Amino acid sequence: MVLNLGERPGFLTVSYSGSGLTTMNYEKKMIREKDVKFDGEDGSLELTDVRLVWIKKPSKWGGMGKFGGIAAAVGGAIAADIIGNSVGGVAGHAIRRTGRTVAYASIGAAVTSWTMDSYYNKDKNGNTETIALPLVAISQATQSGKKLIVELKSGGNMQFEFKQKKVIPSVVANVNSAQSEGKCPYCGTTAPNATACPKCGAPLEGGGGAPAKGGGETIHMPTEGGGGFCRKCGQPLPAGSKFCGKCGQPV
Repeated sequence: MVLNLGERPGFLTVSYSGSGLTTMNYEKKMIREKDVKFDGEDGSLELTDVRLVWIKKPSKWGGMGKFGGIAAAVGGAIAADIIGNSVGGVAGHAIRRTGRTVAYASIGAAVTSWTMDSYYNKDKNGNTETIALPLVAISQATQSGKKLIVELKSGGNMQFEFKQKKVIPSVVANVNSAQSEGKCPYCGTTAPNATACPKCGAPLEGGGGAPAKGGGETIHMPTEGGGGFCRKCGQPLPAGSKFCGKCGQPV
């Protein structure tokens, strides 16, 4: 699998039907709660083993069957500028130049470096319709009364207010369980505590996934996983790995 780092990742776009969130082929639903407010807006929240998704309640004046069809024009432009500034140099300039087409994932930019604006899906007027937050970007999830407080690894938090606060401990427990499993939000590969996905190479932690400088070759030695060891950090490599799951070094 080759990851196209110039495209808006599928996990940021939300499709919705009468049965709730339309899941990607590698994610599974865990919790769905209807009465959840975000920023004063009514909506519903769904948790999968890959992402936390909030969906604004459709207006009584007109249904919104599918969300995310409009690229996040406002949030996307903000995210592109933030990511571009964090990368810098020629690569950063190229990212900023993309404007509203948005290079969400780029060399040197990781999921955990994006701000909350990166996860919004907005309409043409700049109103938030949905939020798709990958679990790998969450530092911790806690409860405060009727609120679910989601701390981001990039800093700051997002707060969701539940009508039924008794549901929140289950949400927190499932977030923790899914994070322990550690699925890559790009391709679904299990990659706990990895800086980059061992299958698609997507950067999952700050600095991960960027091509390493220098030469040399991977030293292959028999291991239980059958993939040898990373020449950069010594991490055992599962068979078929294209990137080291610890440091992001290409194999």
